[in-house]
Parts: sequence; C-alpha cells; structure tokens
Amino acid sequence: MAKPALVVLLSILVSACVHDPIVPENLTPDPPQAELPDELPTYVELIGRYNENAGALDRLWARTKVELRWRDERGRARRESGDGRLIFERPLNTAWTVEVLGDIKLWAGSDVRGFWLFDRLGDGVAYYGAYGRPLSQPLPLPVQPEAVPYLIGLVPVDPTRTPPPPAVEAIDGYLVVEPPGLNLRLTLDPVTARPVRIDLTDGLGQSVLTSVLTGELSVAATPDDRVDPVTTAVLPKKAELYPQGDESRMTVTLVRASGDDQNIRRKWFDFDLLRTSLKPDEVVNLN
Repeated sequence: MAKPALVVLLSILVSACVHDPIVPENLTPDPPQAELPDELPTYVELIGRYNENAGALDRLWARTKVELRWRDERGRARRESGDGRLIFERPLNTAWTVEVLGDIKLWAGSDVRGFWLFDRLGDGVAYYGAYGRPLSQPLPLPVQPEAVPYLIGLVPVDPTRTPPPPAVEAIDGYLVVEPPGLNLRLTLDPVTARPVRIDLTDGLGQSVLTSVLTGELSVAATPDDRVDPVTTAVLPKKAELYPQGDESRMTVTLVRASGDDQNIRRKWFDFDLLRTSLKPDEVVNLN
C-alpha cells in the first residue's frame, strides 16, 4: 500500500529539530479585544454578518507558504516547509499544491463531481473519489480539498437553517455556532463576525480537525460592470491545521492573493486533463 502523500513528502526533505510544541495544549485563540455585548445576536443576525465576508469572493488565487511539522518514528520533532498555490472557484472547484524548488510534489483538487490528489513523489499515484458514494479508503491527506475553503471562512452559510437552542453560544469571549448539515463549528469574532477558529466535526459533534486562523489579508473581488462598488473579503493571513489524535501540524500562510480570474485556468479543475498532464503511474479509485 502506498504511504500517505504527506508522509512521503516529509521523508524526502531535509529535517530540522524543533523545540516548541507541535500541537499546543490549548488551541483556543487569544481573548478578543472587544467584550461581548450584554445581549447576544440571533443566529440569523450573526450568520448574516459572517456571510457578508464569506460570500464576497467568487474565486481566489493565492500564493502560499506551507510548513509541515510532525514527530518521526523515533519521537523526534521535525519541520519542513515549501511553497504552493491555493485556488478556489465557486461552488466546489479547488486546487491546492505543495511545491519544492518550483517542482509540484502534491496537487489536490476538486470539482462538483469529486475530489483528487496527485502524489508526484516516489510512488507517482493519483487518487480519485466521487461524492455521494461510499469510500473504501480516505484520501491520504488530513482534509479533503473541497473542505479547505470552509476552513478559511470562504463559504457562506444558509441562515434559514437554524440549529436547536442555544443557537449562539458565548465561549471565551467569542461567539460559537454550529450550522446544521455542515459538520462545522465556527468560532467568530464578536465585532467582525469573521472566524478565528473552525472545527470539522464528526456525527457526534466531536472535532476531528481544528483550523486556527490569525492575521488579516484583504482581497478585492474581480471588477464587474454590474457590481458597484467592488466587494472585498478579509481572509486570514495564516491557517494552522491540527488533525485530532495526530501530533502534527500544517500551517498555510497566504503570501499574496487575488480575486481576479485572469490567473485561473479551467483545466486545473478537470481530473482527466490533469491526469493527462501530470501522468501518474497509477490511479486509485477511492470508491
């Protein structure tokens, strides 16, 4: 069986010992500067404010820095880093790369039909899974590509589907909601309603992956003659991803980003065209 792609990527890079914890004991963001209001907003009000930012961009093209931290088989803490791209186009088109010295090592992506990963390391394997069908094995990544836009607050939430009370909770100075049907827990700033932490949850509501968001990066949408003024989204500068039960961390830092579609190519969201271009030695059907 092929090794998980991230494990292979980590093993081929030069390792460096680190001393600070890979996974902090507390993943709760620092307390916000503003105090919570005496009366909490309703779920509809809060999600409406969240959606103003989350729905401002129809597409995103970003250059990224990627840092991977893990503990090896001898218990030693390791750290590696590389460059990449993060590309998103509504509703489900994504492309997410990890590159070493300009050479693409991993290419993960999705469209409206399914999701995939091209592992261009030693094994040269591509993985493909279709939505709505059982998976015989998971994608060898901590998160499926179509979930990444959710984890940085790029996807609006349906305000008409309200959770049972208490729909809005105050925890550690933040506002916390769990939109129905999304397996997400959003920890929102009380002033901006932008996320500072997003958890992917299982069927029991337990966190399976935590994304801690810090910093700010303003990105303007593509100018459109029918839209005036041009909208702007404020994205997190950094997302730190922590899978539960695994002493590892992936940090994705947005270096520069644009909402313009001039850098986006339709072929980046087509598995068959990518397979022709990237030429994997084997294709594994995850279903």
